Amino acid sequence: MELEQIMQESAETLEKDFYLKKFYFSYSSLNKLMWNPAVFYQMYILGIKEERTDSHLVQGKIVHALLLEEEKFNDNFIISPSKLPGDSVKIVIDRVFAHYQELAQNGDTRSELNHFDQAILDVMVDMNYHQSLKTDQQRLDKIISPESTSYWSFLKTKGNKTLIDQDSYEFCKNAVELVKTDKDLCSLIGCNITEFDNVEVYNEIPLSVEHSKAPFGIKGIIDNVVINHDKKTIFINDIKTTSKDLKDFPETIEFYSYWLQAVMYCTLVAKTYKELIEINGYEMKFHFVVIDRAFQTYPFLVTESTLKRWFNRMEEVLEAANWHYVNKRYDLPHSFATGSVVL
Repeated sequence: MELEQIMQESAETLEKDFYLKKFYFSYSSLNKLMWNPAVFYQMYILGIKEERTDSHLVQGKIVHALLLEEEKFNDNFIISPSKLPGDSVKIVIDRVFAHYQELAQNGDTRSELNHFDQAILDVMVDMNYHQSLKTDQQRLDKIISPESTSYWSFLKTKGNKTLIDQDSYEFCKNAVELVKTDKDLCSLIGCNITEFDNVEVYNEIPLSVEHSKAPFGIKGIIDNVVINHDKKTIFINDIKTTSKDLKDFPETIEFYSYWLQAVMYCTLVAKTYKELIEINGYEMKFHFVVIDRAFQTYPFLVTESTLKRWFNRMEEVLEAANWHYVNKRYDLPHSFATGSVVL
């Protein structure tokens, strides 16, 4: 049997398994489906996922942990005593390390980074990284260094924890300390409540709901939900870090489709706390709590009129997702796949 046929049959089996159980779209997976269905197919149906280790994404996770769940920080992160490699080198080492782990399970005794020269070169070819260099040794020299060797050693000891460097930790810690000096902001996210306050605070709360008109559901892990029973208000707060300025965040909302995340979270909270909202008259308020590159922090309140407009857009997105899901079509985005795009 040819390799291509084996791969095709494997993909068909994975797709069949995917459809055997109900799928719940997160903001990330739904956004991926809208922008690049082929990538969605690879990641969520074939299960070919790669952990993102970009520095700005890791910093966002650190801020979340220090601000919302500081007591769990050491369970999820480990701080390196030395500087970490740059993003591209980290990606190479991460992929080679995954290869090392797989081989180790099969009895391979090689354990050091410089034992995997060929694997390093193969990954660099896949990434088209430093391929303009003339020799393999020159390429290896770009990867194997005291810095990357130290990183490799930590990968072997860190378990499932995210490895971060001291500079990133200090940067994020300073950002969080500045946020905590803002009394109004702390009140919004509930970081200064006492046992005498009639307030419930939930951080990193996982929620999921069914979709009444589609064979899939939606889910999400919401950063911060604060239920103020005296004000009869449910505050939904999504913490964002940005490498830009506060004034640029409205553009960022559109670029990353954060509006979709906002209405998905509102939907999840509305259905989860339906009794409070529909029977007891509680209202929902959604904020993007944004920390910019200068540590300036501002809670962007999303107005009811804006949320209503975004909800209408989400319905269009869910209709497109339903088309992909039901027709098992993941080659092109919905508008292109249905021939709706004209010039």
